Amino acid sequence: MAARTVQDTAAHPARKRGRPTADERASRRQHVLDEALGVFLEHGYANATVEQLARAGGVTKRTIYAYFGDKAGVFSEMVRSLATTVSSLAPDGDTLESLATRIVYRLHSAELVGLHRLVIAESMRFPELAQTLHDNGDARHIARLAEHLADERPADAAGLAPSLFILLLGEEHRKRLLGLVPAISEESAHTHAQAALATLGLERSPLAAMPLD
Repeated sequence: MAARTVQDTAAHPARKRGRPTADERASRRQHVLDEALGVFLEHGYANATVEQLARAGGVTKRTIYAYFGDKAGVFSEMVRSLATTVSSLAPDGDTLESLATRIVYRLHSAELVGLHRLVIAESMRFPELAQTLHDNGDARHIARLAEHLADERPADAAGLAPSLFILLLGEEHRKRLLGLVPAISEESAHTHAQAALATLGLERSPLAAMPLD
């Protein structure tokens, strides 16, 4: 291959790699979190290593330590990221009913059922995992339900959020954890959510659903 001339070098200077931009760092960080659950589910929390997490995320171990501190930090941020996709990153026009449906659909999914099983299996040796899942998962969902209840229903309805969350999981979630039933469809999740709301007297009245003239 011929050597590059001075003119070529001037016209096409070598690109300096430099430090990644803030957007690149955020994207790289999120990719690690997106891939982390597969690593934890395959190897278990105890046996998963920072090296495996780095390899799956396409980064170095040094990057893992810089972004998350350690394996526990990756796990905590992963759970928080998963919970955000359920109850925090709400679409426009989100309502109590659509939020309830999304909670049913996502928490019965293979992805989050797998996470739940993992935490149950590891919680005796690593009780902090259960606390992490509760604080960054269940508690966040209940808080979002309470916000919608306060906005859309009578002022005292917000206190029903924990009871509503329990109903949204229900017996079907226990069966999912035991592997007795398959993942729920979006249509079935909506039906389940409506039934849970109706049980607590929180269904929308026909008049409330009618458009105003």
